[in-house]
Amino acid sequence: MKKIKSKSGETISIKLLSDSDIFLLEKFNENLLEKTRAQFLPHKYDEKTIRQYVERNKKGLDRIYVAYFQDEIIGYFFLWDFNKKNPVLGIGISDTFQRKGLGKQMIDILVEDAKTAGKEGILLTTVLTNETAFQLYKKIGFQYIGDTDNIAGDGRVVKERIMFFPLIEDAKPVIPNFAPPVM
Repeated sequence: MKKIKSKSGETISIKLLSDSDIFLLEKFNENLLEKTRAQFLPHKYDEKTIRQYVERNKKGLDRIYVAYFQDEIIGYFFLWDFNKKNPVLGIGISDTFQRKGLGKQMIDILVEDAKTAGKEGILLTTVLTNETAFQLYKKIGFQYIGDTDNIAGDGRVVKERIMFFPLIEDAKPVIPNFAPPVM
């Protein structure tokens, strides 16, 4: 289990998503403010869907983490399609833990995983209204490459920015049809 620290000193435990996290991940989503959920709804948060992501994680198709503070999930972050050369990054943090320096640390974990696995680069999308995330991604080194339609977890089609972080020299993004791997 990995540990990270918030700017205000809380110790956050990081672990790979497993069966024991299913109901707490449902609760994580339920506790997000509507505005936050509009920006981070990568998939449905029902038991069946989350179980499918747990299985994908076990098989190495995805790399999915949960972040705990005490006994509560306060963050959920992943590289979908981890078996491909350009996995897709996603990150969500509970409202009470936003702006505490956790996002960059979570992204650093994912970038290190991708480098270690020999990936060429990392893709992500972010809604047009999430300027805070967009600026953080740019600061880290993600390059804005255009806009796309993305399917949110509730089936809505959302216009989002595509960004790419090259991990090797001359890496080129392979742009997929953005949608959750499990619908």
